[in-house]
Amino acid sequence: MRSTRRSARGWKCSALALLATLFGCATDEGYLTLASTRAVSLDTREIRELDFEQLPVVRDIQGRHTAVTSVLFIPTFTGPHLEAAVEDAITLGHGDLLTRARVRTTKWWFLVGVETLTVRGNVIDLPEPN
Repeated sequence: MRSTRRSARGWKCSALALLATLFGCATDEGYLTLASTRAVSLDTREIRELDFEQLPVVRDIQGRHTAVTSVLFIPTFTGPHLEAAVEDAITLGHGDLLTRARVRTTKWWFLVGVETLTVRGNVIDLPEPN
């Protein structure tokens, strides 16, 4: 009798977990060639003189920003911010500029709506200006 209760409880938990995963989606939002939240000089002369092959690059860095978008189907009128996700990636990569970034949104809801904006790309540490 006890094993029947346990298996029924396990089945209910599994069904609830499966049901919760059905209420979500992920969307590729696009690509960014260059992104930064910091003051970066993009003077054409300076950029032409940079040797991008020699700059320190940290590859495949992921930054994210998460926000609660609704509670019990009532919208909170907030959402994740791209600027915060880019800043998170740049901070994790210890650099100044995010390049070749893929932007992706993941949403799920089960009484509470949650949205995560993720950027994944390469972080370049630019040299200090003279």
